[in-house]
Amino acid sequence: MVNAVLAAPPSPFIPMVLQQPLNNMLVLWTALIAFFYLNTRFKQVHYAGICLILCSCLVGVLVELQGPAPKICAGLDTGQETLSNPALPVPDATRWLVGNASDECASGLPQYKDSKGQILHIPLGTLVFMYGLYIVAVIPAAFVNCYKQKKLKQVNLDVMWSFFWTGMWQVVWGVLLYPLDWVPWPTPTGHNEATPSHTTQDLKDSWTCFMGTNPKPSITTCDSEPAYLWFAAYLLLNVFFNLLFLWLIKRLSGTWAAIGSILCGNLGGFFSQYELFVGKSAAALTLEQWMALVLSSIAMWVYNIEDETDINGISVYGKNERGDHRYDSHGPLGLQPDPDEYASENEPTAQDHTVL
Repeated sequence: MVNAVLAAPPSPFIPMVLQQPLNNMLVLWTALIAFFYLNTRFKQVHYAGICLILCSCLVGVLVELQGPAPKICAGLDTGQETLSNPALPVPDATRWLVGNASDECASGLPQYKDSKGQILHIPLGTLVFMYGLYIVAVIPAAFVNCYKQKKLKQVNLDVMWSFFWTGMWQVVWGVLLYPLDWVPWPTPTGHNEATPSHTTQDLKDSWTCFMGTNPKPSITTCDSEPAYLWFAAYLLLNVFFNLLFLWLIKRLSGTWAAIGSILCGNLGGFFSQYELFVGKSAAALTLEQWMALVLSSIAMWVYNIEDETDINGISVYGKNERGDHRYDSHGPLGLQPDPDEYASENEPTAQDHTVL
């Protein structure tokens, strides 16, 4: 929830092509937190696997960061300057095409475009702050992965029970944190204009759009395809993803699951080539994106050569029916004596040992 709250304001400033590699920093943060919070110890193959993952993220966006070749950009700039002469008998569509291509000639961070394709120039300070906030937003998600590992293994917590209560608390926190929607944070076109007085109308308009009807004449996209159908499909797939994600954390570790989810994202890029899954926005993968997929697959292979271990060199993979007491709350991985009335191996049930 904290991750979603922190990531919401900067998301409009960051192109989707860069959001994915920034999100993939989750692996690095999860491993770092696990090292100190869970006393997990990694081998050289694990560090190599993490480095390969980070390299695959960079390779996947390298072509966007580099931009077109300088000679091409120079030619487009000359063409745009020539076509700026209104006396030339050139169709407006051609002028727009050359001008738009010239605007695309930029290296570094992609320029922000509004819904009409117009480039908006955002102050550097705002961009730096938003990118920094987006990176910081990954840290709570990494801690959650480690906390899930601790509790799922410590008391042999049931995956379905954990998933249910995670969802319930997200609803509660979503309602409590809704007033953050009224904060006038910066947006690419100015600042957030939502206010408490417009909340009721905003909710009505959102529901109308969600059901497939344009709530206002200025909004023309809600009736293209009913959002509720896609949302229902998203919920169904999301349930399976999160259940399996929790199972992987319990069976293996939070860091392993984070790396696996990156490979899952790259496979999503593979399926994005087909209109069956993404509609008219389908596009063939670039050579760089294929290489990113190959690197992330190799990273999974390398990472799984050896198990992650605890501070005593014992594998953290697997589960214990009565709970894994290396994760006991009274000491780092149970290094201090057990203070309760039962010996760890004689407890009636794992759930009796501690509370959430």
